[in-house]
Amino acid sequence: MSDSPESFIARRLNPFIDELEGRKLTALADKMGVRAKALAKEAASNDLGGDPKFSGWAPTLDTRYDHLSPGVIGFKPTRRAAGPWTVAEFGRNQAAGPRLSVRLTKTGRVSKAKAKRWNGRTEGKSTASDALAMIDREIPQLVDAEVTKAVRKFFN
Repeated sequence: MSDSPESFIARRLNPFIDELEGRKLTALADKMGVRAKALAKEAASNDLGGDPKFSGWAPTLDTRYDHLSPGVIGFKPTRRAAGPWTVAEFGRNQAAGPRLSVRLTKTGRVSKAKAKRWNGRTEGKSTASDALAMIDREIPQLVDAEVTKAVRKFFN
């Protein structure tokens, strides 16, 4: 039995399109964000010795996602974790060295304020790059699985 194009569209295509729009698209974006957060935490734990934080530091390397538009999320470190993510990616004190001269006041006298103690440089671990590589590898598979599920639901 053949369908007219109008009945095919009404019976098959419209429900299929509805499956990939609106609340279901937001739910898919939530799945992507939750999975991306888990992958970022895993990458941080791999580089930092089993847990996603530097030893002796209070903040963990946390991430967050925001819905930018339907089906689109923005993924970034939390405000408190931005510094630790930067140190994990690039290392500490890569651009500056210890101050060799004395600190002067506005009047030109030597300041009695104590300068921050130089604690050396550390190498970066490319943690954020590793996390993004893991996300780029797994998130498209998650989206493909959801779209395949919708196709099978309406066209099998």
